[in-house]
Amino acid sequence: GAATGAATGAATGAATGAATGGPMLWGPGSWGPVLQTLGLVAFALALTLGVVSAQDTKDAAWKTAYATVDGVAILRTAVDGEAKPGISKSQVLQRQVTLAVMRGGLRRAGRDPAKVSETELDEAVKEAEEALKARGGSLAAILKRSGQTKSEFRADLRVPLTFRSMIRSSLTEKTLREEFESQKILLGGEARISHVLIRVKSGRSRTQARVEAEKLRVGLGKAPTLEAFAKLASERSDDPMASLTGGDLDWARATDRRRDLPSGVVRAALTHGKVGLVGRVVDGRSGVHVVFVSRVRVLEATTFERYRDRIRAGLEQSEAQRLMLGWREAARIEFAPDAPRPKRRGAGRLRPRPGR
Repeated sequence: GAATGAATGAATGAATGAATGGPMLWGPGSWGPVLQTLGLVAFALALTLGVVSAQDTKDAAWKTAYATVDGVAILRTAVDGEAKPGISKSQVLQRQVTLAVMRGGLRRAGRDPAKVSETELDEAVKEAEEALKARGGSLAAILKRSGQTKSEFRADLRVPLTFRSMIRSSLTEKTLREEFESQKILLGGEARISHVLIRVKSGRSRTQARVEAEKLRVGLGKAPTLEAFAKLASERSDDPMASLTGGDLDWARATDRRRDLPSGVVRAALTHGKVGLVGRVVDGRSGVHVVFVSRVRVLEATTFERYRDRIRAGLEQSEAQRLMLGWREAARIEFAPDAPRPKRRGAGRLRPRPGR
């Protein structure tokens, strides 16, 4: 029980993978850093498993189990034995629920963690050790904090490695290239941006500014010209320079940091990725922006080869979340009335869905 619970903790800790640089869901003493260095995809919704879809039932089984997933019991002795300072019973239970859901999904997909080879396990452990060393950490230190041995960690890699293999086998070279083409402006391009600023001020709340900005955006129509946008900016924008510039903010790329150009506006323009009106208004520090892209260009260094790993990591994360959502919906997750639950704001208002 402790080993399988730790495996799930490792998987859930690697929230977005090393390539995306996202935050980990698990705190000190977990295995999150290990799996993150491996780039193993994980599950952004893992910690909510069972909180909204579980159904508490009264049954003799609850004398020995805190929960069941598709009839498979998660024993109280396993959860109680793994809990320790820094890792609560509720965290342990959610890890084991996640692992059970994942095992069920892999089984239905015809994937068997037992088929992970010894060579694959050795390579994964070595990769973790090298990556952690490069970041000034060590696998030994993390395992010591989590109370696990290296051999236990090695064995517990089977499930996440199987999951990663399943995800990666579904991503073809064609898929990666198509995703790169759709994102290359955001990844390594520039956009020339114009805006209309509706400032938040005394007498105009952010909600009111957002409503006013949206009315202006819709009023421009689906395909306004740059000239029409510049005219609107000159007449209606709260940017003091708009009457002279027509709202033009010049060229910008994702790495730019300018006081006059909120990062959200830049990202919205680059994500739009083509000439024309961005399909939503964008919140900024001083107000709400209507955004227009007048030109785009890709820098020479923006090649598929350079961004291939990053594209793959993003697609892996999206596919992992999609699969886990489906597997969670397909699983019947039940908790004992006294099962330890995460303490979260508003949790008391959550109710199980009928029939779950």
